[in-house]
Amino acid sequence: MKFRLLGVLAFSCVFAVLVSVNQRHTYSQTKKGSTPTLTPAEQDLLNEINQARANPLMYAGYLEKLKPFFKGKEYDPNGEGVLETQEGWSAVEDAIKFLRSAKPLSPLNASEGLRLAALSHVKDQSSSGATGHKGADRTMVEDRVKPYGSWQGGIGENLGYGEESARERLLTWLIDDGFTTRGHRNRLMSDGYKVAGISCGPHPEYKTMCVVTLAGGFIDRRASQPAANNSGSAKASTNTTRATNSNSSKTGTTKKPR
Repeated sequence: MKFRLLGVLAFSCVFAVLVSVNQRHTYSQTKKGSTPTLTPAEQDLLNEINQARANPLMYAGYLEKLKPFFKGKEYDPNGEGVLETQEGWSAVEDAIKFLRSAKPLSPLNASEGLRLAALSHVKDQSSSGATGHKGADRTMVEDRVKPYGSWQGGIGENLGYGEESARERLLTWLIDDGFTTRGHRNRLMSDGYKVAGISCGPHPEYKTMCVVTLAGGFIDRRASQPAANNSGSAKASTNTTRATNSNSSKTGTTKKPR
């Protein structure tokens, strides 16, 4: 089972590629009227991600407070039932070590095109009850973004299933229990990603799901300027599947709940 933070079911997936992206701290440039309209839950999640990017030490502190609730691989935060994790405290400790050494990053800028791509996946799985990165029509994230614009550099997708607060969902991704590549964490804490689209909605089995689609940059079809400018060459992350160019990719590992 995917690691569950504060007694709330969480199941996460990761999709990522390794491509050339810009390392410079650039900010989004969007045409007036193209600013995404996020729900409170979506805005909270974006804010939480950006706070972790800006102040990773603060989030290391949040994770340190979980230690008393672990006994081996069992996690019992409130006495209402033991949760079995895959790695136990060692996964949390690994996340703390990462965050303590991480450098502050500029915030992810909201992209309307990426939000619409994320929304299309939420609508699909809200109807089908499926999980994972493949849509009912067998499309993957790079296919879903094409109707809304062109992505630049790397592209990635984090999925989360379950009723969690924004902070719980983010901490779940940062810990990345059971995922040896720590793909969720690396995507969210990578300077290679500059823009993001977020959509959350209902799921018939897990009640709630959220999709975070990230890219090095994104040129919205309805905007005259890109969401972030990119030039130069750099690695978006160190432990993802690889692609030969910015528009081809391979899926990462996904795990279903037991």
